[in-house]
Amino acid sequence: MDNVEIHPLAWTADSETLIEAPPGFKWLAIEIASKTGAAVSGRPVWGSCDVRLDKRYKRIFHLGHGVPPNVAYLLEKNLGGKVERLDTDLYVLKAGGIEVYFIPVYYIPPPRLPLPQKGGKIYFPVPYRRIAEAVHRQTGFPVAREPITGCWVGEPPGDVAYVVATGLFYPLTLKLFYPESQVFQIDPFRGEVRDIEGDFARILKLKARAHVTEAKRVAVLLTTKPGQRQDEKARELAARGHTVVVLDEASPDYIDDLQFDLVINTACPRIGIDDLDRIKTPIINYYEYIHNRLDPRLAATLL
Repeated sequence: MDNVEIHPLAWTADSETLIEAPPGFKWLAIEIASKTGAAVSGRPVWGSCDVRLDKRYKRIFHLGHGVPPNVAYLLEKNLGGKVERLDTDLYVLKAGGIEVYFIPVYYIPPPRLPLPQKGGKIYFPVPYRRIAEAVHRQTGFPVAREPITGCWVGEPPGDVAYVVATGLFYPLTLKLFYPESQVFQIDPFRGEVRDIEGDFARILKLKARAHVTEAKRVAVLLTTKPGQRQDEKARELAARGHTVVVLDEASPDYIDDLQFDLVINTACPRIGIDDLDRIKTPIINYYEYIHNRLDPRLAATLL
C-alpha cells in the first residue's frame, strides 16, 4: 500500500460487495477484500466500460478507471441507470437496484521525476493524476482538469502535449485524437520523456491494410459490455449484408478464428488500433468504415 493512494470509500466494502480491478490492481482488490470480507471478481476489466452487474451483490467497487462522458452515456443507455459524480474521479452508477462505485486509485509520485523542457499541456489517466500534478508543480506547465481514457480526450492540446503514463497506450490515445500535436510520453517509473511519433507512424501503417483489403466476408463485432455496446450501429451494418458477431472479449486469436476477410468493430475503438501486428484479419472501426478513409480521429472515436 506504500506506492498507491485509494479513495477511503474502498474500505467500506463488505460481504455484499464485489470488487473489480484491472490486472495491475488485482493485488489491491485482494488486499481490500481480505480486510473487509468482500469478494473479488476474476474477470479482466480494462475500463469502466467493462463493468458488469451481478444481482448477488448490492455494491460493486470498480477500481482505478475514469468514467468519461461517452462511456457514461452508454452505461446509462444500456443499463437503464444513472451515473453521478461524487468526488474527484469518483462516480456511482445506480442501475437495477445495484450501486456501482468507480473508485480512483493513484500512484504516489516517485522521489525523482523525469521533467519535460519544452512547454506543453500535461495529460494523465486516473492512476497518474498525483504524478501529473507533481510534474505541473515542478515545471509550471498547465495540466488537464480531467483524466483521459483509451477512447476519450476532453481537452484539446496546443502544439505540444505530455502524457504521464507507463506504456504507449495513453500517449497514443492523445496522438490519435490530435495527430497535429507533438506528443511525448512521461514515464515516471522508467525515468524518461520520449516522443511517440515513430510509434504513431507504425500504428497508421498497420491500419492502412484494412482500407485496401478486398473483403467478401465481413464481420461486425458487437460487444456485450454495457459501456461499449452499440446495437444500432451493428443493425445498420447488418442491413448492408454483413454478419454480426456478438462477443465478450475480442482477443487476436478469437478474431482470426472467425476467418472473415474484414472485421468492422463497433465496440471499444482500441480493438481496431492495438495489437494489429498480432492479428492477421484486417480490422476497421465503425467511423472509419462509414467515412471510408484512414483518419486517426475516426479510429479512436467510440460515439
